[in-house]
Amino acid sequence: MNWAGCHAFWRERRFPIFSDLRGASWANWREAIKEIFVTLFFSLMPLWLGLFIVTILTITEGTANFITKFASSSDLGILSASLLGPLLYMMFREEGRDTANRVVPRFPSGLWFVMIILACCIIATVIYSFTYLSNVHIFYGKSGAVISFINASTVATASWVLFTVVVFLMLFASTIRNSIESEPPRMMSGETQNFVAEFSAAQPPPQDTGDFITKFEAAQRTEGEQK
Repeated sequence: MNWAGCHAFWRERRFPIFSDLRGASWANWREAIKEIFVTLFFSLMPLWLGLFIVTILTITEGTANFITKFASSSDLGILSASLLGPLLYMMFREEGRDTANRVVPRFPSGLWFVMIILACCIIATVIYSFTYLSNVHIFYGKSGAVISFINASTVATASWVLFTVVVFLMLFASTIRNSIESEPPRMMSGETQNFVAEFSAAQPPPQDTGDFITKFEAAQRTEGEQK
């Protein structure tokens, strides 16, 4: 299958979330990227500010170890889940409409967004719960040693994957929202152009100045003969 065939296949098929991104312009993507950057800049302040402090201190174990502990301690998973609340509110917020009894938002691919958000929250909850239970040191073996039943590297990997999914969810939802908000002006502009075209077509064609003068002189001569 060549590139044209792949493009036609992509345009004809309906893919959740991705199909709703087809009509988004670069301006919609650009505004969404700006929004995500500002959100992550302040949300990740504990991480990048902590990295700065770790870098200037000599009593720490280094930046790599700091990032690893940040992710393996489930803090990154909690941060990822906290970013999903405003996203869920944005989908159910419909101005001028009654949404009290709605379970599925009218937002494009809203059901898929909600299911992915719930799955991410459940995963973050599981990661945090098991990490917390492992760190309270209440489970002991027969020898009296503390049992740690959490694989820190697996938790770190799962947290980074969860964070990446959340960032893309935010990016896609913001882009679709920007596309929806910019659609009415485009539709209004198209209707205005159609109105102008119809109005121009309904107008009589402009007459030549010389032809107008000739008809005016002929009308004057006819008027004089009648007198």
